[in-house]
Amino acid sequence: MNNYFQINEQISQTEKIILPDDTPMKNKPNTITTMKTSWFTFLPYAFIKQITQPANIYFIVIGILQIIPATSYTNGVPTIYGPLAMMMSISILKDAIEEYSRYKSDQEENNRKSHKYYENQFIECNWKDIYQADIILVMENESIPCDILILSSNYQGGIAYVETKQIDGETNLKQKYSIYDLQQRYHIDNAINFKEKNNNVKFVYDQKNPILYKLSGTYQISNSQVDSLNYGNFIERGCILKNTEWIIGLCIYSGMNCKIMLNCSQERTKRSRLEQYMRICIISISISLALFCLMSSIYEFIWTNNHLNYSYLGLTKDNVFIDLGLWFSLLSYFIPISLVVNVELVKFGQAKMLESDKVMPNSKSHQSNLIEQLGEINIVFTDKTGTLTKNSMQFRELFAQNEKEALLCLSLCHSVVKSKNKLIGSSPDELAILEYCEQKGYLFQGIDNNNHLTINKTLFHRVMNFDFSSDKKRMTIVVKTGNEYVLFCKGADEVLLELIGECQHQQIIHQFAIQGYRTLMLGRKTFSQSEMEIYLTEYKKAQEDKDEEMINKLQKKLEYNLEFLGITAVEDLLADDVGQTIQDLKTADIKVWVLTGDKVETAISIGYSCNLIDSKDMLQVVTQITVGSIEEVFLQYCNESANIALIISGQALTVMLDNPQLKSMLLKRAFYAKVVIVARVSPKQKQQVVTLVKENLPKAYTLAIGDGANDVSMINEAHVGVGIQGVEGTQAARAADFAISEFKHLKRLMFYYGVECSRRNALTILYIFFKNQVFITPYFWFGFLNGFSGQYLYDQWLSSLFNTVFAALPQVLYALFDEMHPSSEYLQWSKTSHNLLEEKPDVYVQFRQQPIFTIIKFWLWVFNGMVQGLIIFLVCTFSTENQNMDNGMTMEFFEDGVFIYGIVIILVNLKIFTFTYTNYNFTIFFIVLSILVYWLILIMVNDHELSPSFNFYRYLVSPQLYLALALTCMLFLFDLAIERFYDFQIYIRKPESIELV
Repeated sequence: MNNYFQINEQISQTEKIILPDDTPMKNKPNTITTMKTSWFTFLPYAFIKQITQPANIYFIVIGILQIIPATSYTNGVPTIYGPLAMMMSISILKDAIEEYSRYKSDQEENNRKSHKYYENQFIECNWKDIYQADIILVMENESIPCDILILSSNYQGGIAYVETKQIDGETNLKQKYSIYDLQQRYHIDNAINFKEKNNNVKFVYDQKNPILYKLSGTYQISNSQVDSLNYGNFIERGCILKNTEWIIGLCIYSGMNCKIMLNCSQERTKRSRLEQYMRICIISISISLALFCLMSSIYEFIWTNNHLNYSYLGLTKDNVFIDLGLWFSLLSYFIPISLVVNVELVKFGQAKMLESDKVMPNSKSHQSNLIEQLGEINIVFTDKTGTLTKNSMQFRELFAQNEKEALLCLSLCHSVVKSKNKLIGSSPDELAILEYCEQKGYLFQGIDNNNHLTINKTLFHRVMNFDFSSDKKRMTIVVKTGNEYVLFCKGADEVLLELIGECQHQQIIHQFAIQGYRTLMLGRKTFSQSEMEIYLTEYKKAQEDKDEEMINKLQKKLEYNLEFLGITAVEDLLADDVGQTIQDLKTADIKVWVLTGDKVETAISIGYSCNLIDSKDMLQVVTQITVGSIEEVFLQYCNESANIALIISGQALTVMLDNPQLKSMLLKRAFYAKVVIVARVSPKQKQQVVTLVKENLPKAYTLAIGDGANDVSMINEAHVGVGIQGVEGTQAARAADFAISEFKHLKRLMFYYGVECSRRNALTILYIFFKNQVFITPYFWFGFLNGFSGQYLYDQWLSSLFNTVFAALPQVLYALFDEMHPSSEYLQWSKTSHNLLEEKPDVYVQFRQQPIFTIIKFWLWVFNGMVQGLIIFLVCTFSTENQNMDNGMTMEFFEDGVFIYGIVIILVNLKIFTFTYTNYNFTIFFIVLSILVYWLILIMVNDHELSPSFNFYRYLVSPQLYLALALTCMLFLFDLAIERFYDFQIYIRKPESIELV
């Protein structure tokens, strides 16, 4: 396969060289991968990941202790490895499913179709078969497969239009341009001649980097003059070609080197608050286990030494360290072996239910371990365009002293072109304005190659125009009509006010802003032919000299002292229910920060229209770019109790972040502000703002939501990242922890799934620790009856089924299906209706301020389990102490163990009823089944001699059994009373306050 450009890897640290050659760049394929491993390394990776988990290491050590004869109570058989292998296998299977999902996504992306130049023609190929330096052909409505320089397009001027929704969430079209000197050389009609020697071109451009909206470089045809390249000649991977029949491009960045992929920063490990607390609890319970084992081994050592004289006992001096190992093995259930896997499975199931939710179509969960964190968010960072708004503009009003002149200005001063009777432009504002002009009878019919604009069949010769830029914030055009030259200018009101001078209509601007409209001010100026000729001479000379300073000076000179024409009002339509969603977030005491690339005025307008800013709020706008002036603005507002809406420009933010004193002032002001809006920010600055909040508000949990590649760094930095999933998907949705299709679904995601999963998962973890304490506590107290000799109480094979059979499924079903406010959808995995929690922000506040899972609550549940285990042990043991068999002997301790084990299983399964809100028939069935399975197994093995005294049927007529069952019911009712009437479930305490560090 031939390539007609070769990339020479390095001449400097910042540039790459492309030389004409036939050497293929096979080391630069266009393949992307989001898999964490390959299929060859997955099993080793997954296995190593499992055996290095702290909890699994613990159980591996326990298994080794079970193998060593001196510390084994299982006759040298590592019974713990059975359930451990099962749990590890389930976890590996879950990882494999997630990895396969990533693999399928990668394959779909890599096998998309495009065309590349091969042997004098364009052939169809997969995206993955494109290499750096290949020439590719992209047709209309196709996605760009890699980062390219445009060599040519079907338009004579080399124009191309692309939709950048994947990059910035905007649906409006952007203009791009082919490299002027290459437009004809690499025209599609000239494809057979691409290899000619006179087509040799050398390209020098930036080395791969994640900086969006920027590219610089040069090109040189043969040995001719070196000319410059810029971002206008460049299209990123993922953009869609629109209203352009075809373009031919040169692949300059491929695969993982594309800018959009480089912006997908390395996925950092995120853990929810619940998971962090769970790790702390595992460590603390491990310390408790060590103390119990140490006490048991010391007690056994002392007891043995005190009874050595009793020769019939056959006692010998023991090693305290061997006894310590034996007790570690016996009390291994202190740490639940099923804890991690059960929690992972529960979260995985909850994530799948979220993805199948019909109320939130196209939702995705990429980080199921964070699902409960959605219920504990304090601050939401959101993008504006495409997230809060539809990026769809609607013209609302025109205020003008001379409407005809204003309409003429609007129909001439723009960057829109007409193709196939369709208006094409990069600004949705301009498209909305031109549609309004057409309704008023000013029809823009296009521009020809002679720079003639046609309005209602009237020709206007365009003499010159100054394009809009973020620095100038205005656009200017000069047209000739007869012997007169007329300048029309439109731009931001604060800029035009300076050019117009005194204006009596600022109240109109204020009224439009209050309604949330985007405003533009219009101005005009006339010149005589002699005045314009003198000016054009000066301007042409400055252009030839490439004197940027003089060019800017001459532009300002031309635009000075304008005549006021009018003011336009355009509304950026909000996404559905954005205002209500933000209002509910504020009611839930969640602060909303808007981080946008739009100008300050636009951000403020949207703030009003989406209920983020109230009319009573005091605006504090910081746009200054010097340290002293920013300090002065902050000092003007010292009242921390005032409803302040803080608005900051990107340039001011840069100054603040570089100055420790200003950074401190910013944090204090933002902490007390009701609303924060940061405008004109870059993707990097969005990430810096999130990082700043996380570092200085360590107790606050953040969520970032956006829809474009420029939001990815912000999304990855936040505790929870949410991407807006468009019809065609976006980079933000791929990189986010969760993806939804509209901003309004954030409320359901947080108020319903967040609250419910936080509640269920917290109680699931507490319950798992509780049931294991009930199960293992009798072991410890049994030690006082046998001198802590290490005698086991339960049958070892039956005890290994406790966490996998007898007390496993009910807790999983609870975590998946229990609801505080169940809908009428009985047993429906995929939800189709809204839940009452979505309309209860106060419940969200309650669960966030008084979380179910706390360290205190954890120890209360552990202590409760220990107490109930002790009560069961005492009643079951001493009630059978004097019960004789037919041969006159008392029952063996093994029968006590069978008895205790059965009562424990009944109690821990009934415990689930104490904290559930909904009990379906199938959940009750599986709870009863989990209890019956144990007793059915005893019936099955009754004919086998488990012990000389064991007889199951004798239990059925034993009063001790019914005494124990009565005790179980009493303990159950006691738990139920605490949970329901004394609010044991939500431990009442002072809510945690968020403090500024």
